[in-house]
Amino acid sequence: MSGLKQRWHLGLGRELGHVFWGMIFVEAAFGAYVGVWPLWIEALGAPVTVVGLVLGSAGILRLLAIAPSASLAERFGARRMIVAARIAAGLGMIGAAVATHWTHLFVMVVGSAVGELAFPLALSHVVTHAGENRVRAFTLVFTVGPAVAFGLGPLIAGGLVAVWGIRAAFLFAAFCTALSILFFAGIERGLNVGERQARRSSSYGEALADARVRRVLILHATTVFALALGTSLVPTFLNDVRGMAPSRVSILYSVSAIGTVGFGLVVSRSSRLQGAPFAAVAIAVGAVAVALLTLVRTEVTALVALAFVLRGGFFSAWGLFSAAMGVIAPERHRARAFATAEMLAGAAFSLAPMLAGQLYNVRPSLPLVVAAAIAGGLIPLLLRAQRATGRVATAVSPAREVEAA
Repeated sequence: MSGLKQRWHLGLGRELGHVFWGMIFVEAAFGAYVGVWPLWIEALGAPVTVVGLVLGSAGILRLLAIAPSASLAERFGARRMIVAARIAAGLGMIGAAVATHWTHLFVMVVGSAVGELAFPLALSHVVTHAGENRVRAFTLVFTVGPAVAFGLGPLIAGGLVAVWGIRAAFLFAAFCTALSILFFAGIERGLNVGERQARRSSSYGEALADARVRRVLILHATTVFALALGTSLVPTFLNDVRGMAPSRVSILYSVSAIGTVGFGLVVSRSSRLQGAPFAAVAIAVGAVAVALLTLVRTEVTALVALAFVLRGGFFSAWGLFSAAMGVIAPERHRARAFATAEMLAGAAFSLAPMLAGQLYNVRPSLPLVVAAAIAGGLIPLLLRAQRATGRVATAVSPAREVEAA
C-alpha cells in the first residue's frame, strides 16, 4: 500500500502530486479543443477576420487576468483562486459546446482567459513545496506530465469528434477540467488571511527591480519569441512548400511531445542539468534551431520526424525558465515574478506569429531561418547567464520513480 501511495505522485510528495495530476488534466483539456477551436469559430458563422479577432482577444484578456493573480492569492488563498480559475475555464468550455452562433463564444474566450490565472499560482505553489529539488519538480510537473497529456488529449478528442462532432471536443475538455479541479482542490489551504496579509510585502515594481529576476524575464520572453517565430507557421510551410496533407502534419505535431517528454526525463535524472537550468535551456534552444534548419533543408520523412522530436525542446525551455525563476527569485517576489513571466512570455508567443506572417510573405522559409539565427545568438547569452548565476542548489533523490512517467 505504501508503494502505491508513493507511485501515484511519482515520489514528488502529496502536495506536488496533486499539482502534477491537476496540470496533466489542464493540458489534456487544452489539447482536446485547441486543434478545432478556430474551426468551431468559423463553423458558427464567423468570417476569417473575426476568427483571428476571437483568437487574438483571448491573448489580450489573458494578460488582464494574470496581472492581479498574486494580489488575489494573497487575499483569498492560492488554492481557492486556482480552483475558481479552472471552474471559470470549465464553464467556458461548456458554453462553447452549447453555442449556436460565434457571438456566444465570448463566454469561452473569457473563461479560458480567467483559467490562465491558475498557472502562476501553481508555479508558486510548487516552489514553496519542492524544497531544494525545484528544477526536477518543475520538469516533472510542468513539462513531462503536461507533454504526455497534450499528446493524448487530441487523440481522444479526435475520436470523439469523428463520432459526435466538434461539440464533443469541448465537452471532453470540460470533463478533463473537472478532474483537474478535483486534484487542485486537494492541495493545502496554506496561510490564513492574517498571515497572508502580514507577508504582503512585494509589488511588481519591487520584483522587477531585482536584477536576477529581470535577467530571467528578458531571456524567457526573448527565447519564447524567437522559437515561436520559427515554429508558428511550420504547418503552413509544410503544406505550401512540401505539399504535406494537414492530417500528416497533425501526426507530426504529436511526435514533438516525444521530444518534450524525453528532454524532461533527462533533466529530471541529471543533477548536473538541474544545477544549471540556463545551460539546459541552451541545449533545448539549440535543438529547436537544428529542427528549424532541418525542415528548411529537407523533406525526407525520417529527418522531418526527427526535427519534430527536436522541436519538443521549445516547451522544455519554457518549463526550465519557470524552474530557474523559482530558484532565483526571492520568496517574497515569486508570485509576481511568475505572473510577470507568464504575461511577457504569453505576449511574446502571441506577437511572434504576426512577424512570422510578414517574413513568410517575403519567402516561406524566412521565418524559420531568422528564428534559427536568433536562437543561435541566444545560446551564448544563456550560457553567460548560467555563469553569472552559478549552480543552483539541488538535493536530488534517486529518480527511480521517474520511470513510472
